Amino acid sequence: MYLLCYNPYMGPEVDRRPRVLLVNRCMILDDINKTLLLKRSPLNRHDPGKWEFPGGKLDEGQDISHALEREVLEETGLLVQQSTRLFYVESEIVMDGPYAGLPYVVLIGTGKLIGGKLMLSDEHDDYAWTTPEKAFDFDLKSEIRKSLAVFTSTRT
Repeated sequence: MYLLCYNPYMGPEVDRRPRVLLVNRCMILDDINKTLLLKRSPLNRHDPGKWEFPGGKLDEGQDISHALEREVLEETGLLVQQSTRLFYVESEIVMDGPYAGLPYVVLIGTGKLIGGKLMLSDEHDDYAWTTPEKAFDFDLKSEIRKSLAVFTSTRT
């Protein structure tokens, strides 16, 4: 569930490159500019009960755009079309758990809702459609809160 930085045409220096845990999230906007937030299940290891945008880890060998479409569909049953690939990036080193020591990079872009019927996966237990400004009232994951601050500041 991580992206290997490997290219067989590169020399031995490729062995020194870190594996990266890459997460791609989508701020879905509907026709009236409300965004979808998902509440993480209490069974999640990381940030249970926190609210986030749909998305998830890039699988090895998978294109970023296809990974995002797959994750949104798996988590919500919705089809989205990316509007902006990126408006927020954050990275840190994972300190514990199965990914300890790996760089964690989250990419957040916007997407337009184009179809589907909302059905949550087991990873989430609630959802809300809200304006980006009112989303700050939710108990958000820190990266989502920061990305919303960036997004709302560019709209005014």
